[in-house]
Amino acid sequence: MPSPLAALASLPGSVLDRVRDGFDSPHAGTVAVAMLLVATIGTSLGIVALGGVFDATVDQRITVDNPDRPSESTCETFGDEPGSMFAEECDEPERIEVDAGEELRDAATGLIHYGLLGVPLWWVVFALALHVGALVAGGSGSAGDSFVIAGWAVGAELLRLGAGIVGIWYTLSNAELAASSFEALAKDLVAAVTGLTGPLLVASAVAIAIQWVVVVAGLESRHDLGRGAAAGVATFFAASALALAAV
Repeated sequence: MPSPLAALASLPGSVLDRVRDGFDSPHAGTVAVAMLLVATIGTSLGIVALGGVFDATVDQRITVDNPDRPSESTCETFGDEPGSMFAEECDEPERIEVDAGEELRDAATGLIHYGLLGVPLWWVVFALALHVGALVAGGSGSAGDSFVIAGWAVGAELLRLGAGIVGIWYTLSNAELAASSFEALAKDLVAAVTGLTGPLLVASAVAIAIQWVVVVAGLESRHDLGRGAAAGVATFFAASALALAAV
């Protein structure tokens, strides 16, 4: 009977073998497409959820320029003319109070296209870079095989997104924000979120570790690389990703 230490030491290899077997399945391409769709939709919903977090945790009233009022020069020129289309609008106050949380929510929701377009773009760029790395290491798979591997790997990004949303919610729920302008509020938000650097780096490391396993197993299965060569390629990309996450 193997010792607990020996069983623990064999665990990474066992996990890699299981994931590699998944890539050998005829449904591997379908799984990759499904993961890409889940990651794209999940990231887009995550952006909406982040807006909801801002709305729920930021309750300041901020004074801003009234977007419904024309510029001062326009009002001086046309505001007092009889029948001017600007007359009524120029009677509006120059500055108004708005709910900062609602404004931040609307701004975040307006960025949803970054999820819808950004995730597929990440998939394409990573797949092409991975294919180059596999060819350099002596791999024999096609570009389509690299896209399948990248599709499996993209799902781990949801872990980082989820950790970020939860972390921001927790931090802002316990932060004291008293800014009276968006510029000051932005500084307060950045200062509050800066404290999440450590936990978010840990979440990134976990997600990258999962992607490392997926890439090693995928390169073994789809590009016919040995485990050492596959691990070398995967480690290069993992180290690069971790360095970017630490910036």
